[in-house]
Amino acid sequence: VDVTIKGDEITLDFSRSDAQRPGFINCVYASTYARAAAAVIVYMDPALADFHNEGSLRPLKVIAPSGNVTNCKYPATVGACPISIGGQILESVVEAMSKAKPDRSIASWGKHRGDYTFAKDPRTGEPYVRTTFDYDGSAGAVWGHDGMTGPTTIPTLGSVQRGSVEEAEIRFPWRMLNLEARPDFTGHGRWRGGCGMDWRAVNEGSDGRMSSGSSDGDVVQGKGALGGQRVPCARTFILRGGEKIRLKPHRIDPVKTGDVLVKLSPGGAGVGDPWLRPADKVALDVGNEKITLEAARLIYGVIVDPLTLKVDEAATAKLRSAPPAQRYEAVINEETLDIEIKPMGAPLGAPIGANAESTR
Repeated sequence: VDVTIKGDEITLDFSRSDAQRPGFINCVYASTYARAAAAVIVYMDPALADFHNEGSLRPLKVIAPSGNVTNCKYPATVGACPISIGGQILESVVEAMSKAKPDRSIASWGKHRGDYTFAKDPRTGEPYVRTTFDYDGSAGAVWGHDGMTGPTTIPTLGSVQRGSVEEAEIRFPWRMLNLEARPDFTGHGRWRGGCGMDWRAVNEGSDGRMSSGSSDGDVVQGKGALGGQRVPCARTFILRGGEKIRLKPHRIDPVKTGDVLVKLSPGGAGVGDPWLRPADKVALDVGNEKITLEAARLIYGVIVDPLTLKVDEAATAKLRSAPPAQRYEAVINEETLDIEIKPMGAPLGAPIGANAESTR
């Protein structure tokens, strides 16, 4: 998107976006406009929050040429377009606005990780379709604040929360095994993203199918802002007996009785260089098990005593006396499903974010 602010008007031009796709990665203009407007409004003066109405939209112009992926023509498929492409539309505007207003920077959130599972519930003999936002990661950081743990994908702007485990088990024949925030599994920064999630459940119903059409984040990683780290990659697996099967987004795969579905969904991206995060906040994150001692040292340059969980001031000052020779980030070990801290792979001395570009 190209964003132009002139006088008291703002124009968002999506003309350089791709042509509409043969698959369902397309958006209708109404959804594009809504997502673009939402992104702009969050950069307005917070004092206006209680007073937004039609007048708030008058200075806004959204250009999306017909036949573009942001304004597709019939018979293009547009299923779940507010999620499947709407999130990327909102993110692109947020990224541009963060460059224009660094002191209001917002980093990308964890991607939506939804799917549609359909089979038969043996308890009732009835078919069911299960979909949820419960697998999503968390919010990205904003200038001055860490991302929240809990809110789901960015198009919801925090309005969609996770459901009740008990209700889900009553409605669907999937028993919850695990739902927890994973340490380190986020985009780090002076302000870090919210925690990533580890969601696991076992299928106690019949064999069926799972469409991962609304799932994203395996390849394209949301960007950080002002030197903050990008969103880690996501992964989905089926554990079937002794076999571990990776499921990719935008596909339909079989699910069988006894399968354990594993969704590893990262938190949001960071804002600002992690090396600049106050050491006491890093130690607090270690104590709260949001990051590990290893992440504190390699990503933030902070040495925390493993027994007292206090900052080793002298060792930290020495480590932080020069820029890091190598940057590190969180990645999933696909063999063990652990979250590990690995080199980013950027050239030595490169700033955070230099290796953040990714394509499908």
